[in-house]
Amino acid sequence: MISENAFETAAAALGCEVAVIKAVARVESAGAGFDNNGKLKILFEPHIFWQQLLAKNINPQRYATVYKDVLYPQYRTDHGAYDVQWNKLNRARQIHEEAALKSASYGMFQIMGFNHAAAGYDTVADMVVSFNAGEQAQLEGFVRFICHQQLQVALQQKDFAAFAQKYNGAAYALNAYDKKMATYYLQFKHND
Repeated sequence: MISENAFETAAAALGCEVAVIKAVARVESAGAGFDNNGKLKILFEPHIFWQQLLAKNINPQRYATVYKDVLYPQYRTDHGAYDVQWNKLNRARQIHEEAALKSASYGMFQIMGFNHAAAGYDTVADMVVSFNAGEQAQLEGFVRFICHQQLQVALQQKDFAAFAQKYNGAAYALNAYDKKMATYYLQFKHND
């Protein structure tokens, strides 16, 4: 669990309000980096795995029939429940370890594995190990990622649409990430 002091330190580093950071966490992971069993929250993205395999000069079509739940070329919204995500990731690791790890998002802020360097880690495996250590590491990785991606201004101005577009990708509106962040921001701001 992240202390209020840690949230305040992160908000000061980004020049934004604590309620903004909490709103992002709430949208990304329901505000928790671990599930009820203490397992790191992840979301495996099969279309990203397809891209990651192509980047490794591996033909994903070769595996698509047998691994159709973890490998397809286009974005879809049917990811499945959180409790099946590690199983999907582990199946994908049978094809290629690094590509699979880069194809999931991790922790309270759901930072994609392929963004490990932007979050301050040499390898995706280093990021996963660090995020497994606790939510404090997840928050610190989030701050580094936001600074690297130059998203501080969007957070400072509470421009949730601009933030979500860059943070979540072009499909952010399908999930109304920006609207949800605005709603949660007001709730957290009211409770402070």
